[in-house]
Amino acid sequence: MSAKRPTGALEEQVMTYLWSAGEPATPADVHAAVAPELAYTTIMTILTRLFEKDRLVRGQRGRAYTYEPVRSEAEHRADAMQSSLDRSGDRAAVLSQFVETLDARDAKTLLALLGRS
Repeated sequence: MSAKRPTGALEEQVMTYLWSAGEPATPADVHAAVAPELAYTTIMTILTRLFEKDRLVRGQRGRAYTYEPVRSEAEHRADAMQSSLDRSGDRAAVLSQFVETLDARDAKTLLALLGRS
């Protein structure tokens, strides 16, 4: 019996592949790179769901659809961080906890970015 993926893990793997691909990919490309052990139709379902969630745009290459992310990985991750912060009851506490978990390099980057504004 194979281990079950956590909820959303396959979507995350597909998005990670598409961000790294740098060009539109077909379902066959994604299937081969991400999860060749799964049914091809499973990958097609994931791509369709991501398209319906407006996370992917769909094009065409010959008879096959192609898919690519609507936004960059950085834009997606920043939006997820902002959404998480917006859902919190105490923004200052969440930001404080986040800053406390940064390593020295990330803290230095954050300070530099804050200094630009």
